Amino acid sequence: MPTNNYVECSFWNFDSLFQPQQHPARDSHDTFFLADPEISDINNTVESCYIDKVRTVHSQGAFGSRGYQSPWLIEEAEKNLLRTHTTAVSARMLHALSK
Repeated sequence: MPTNNYVECSFWNFDSLFQPQQHPARDSHDTFFLADPEISDINNTVESCYIDKVRTVHSQGAFGSRGYQSPWLIEEAEKNLLRTHTTAVSARMLHALSK
């Protein structure tokens, strides 16, 4: 697994692991967000059907989950940060292997 990507977008670091967008771990005192580049265009790097699945599970629930019953914002998912854990690498790799 490639673990040398230290800059990650919130989508892989948090959203794909189903951490709610309102979770305190996403606050600026727990996460180092980047100013340049501030965002990733995940619409060009992640398939829209996968983004939609993550959005649905977060906001409405699926697969037996009720979800978080709150809006899921693509703008939040696009924020770049210093990767906070290597589980983001696992999420990205599992998605790649599923293709």
